[in-house]
Amino acid sequence: MSKAHRGTGIRKEANHGRGTCPVCNKSGVKVLYDQEVDGKKVKICKVCKAALKNKAQKDARLAKKAAAAEAPAAEAPAEA
Repeated sequence: MSKAHRGTGIRKEANHGRGTCPVCNKSGVKVLYDQEVDGKKVKICKVCKAALKNKAQKDARLAKKAAAAEAPAAEAPAEA
């Protein structure tokens, strides 16, 4: 059976949601995801959205690891 409901959300969009991604400059891709880039809300492609999300997660992990590394060093008494 066919799935008539698939893609109905993007049929209303101009050019069926396709365009040029402002982040990676690929043309003819679906630009459906709203994201804030350089202080502006723009629609980006799926690949760029995932890349930005992964970068944010990586930065958060590094910050958490750096904070954990500093905490025991600050609490340890100095022996001299």
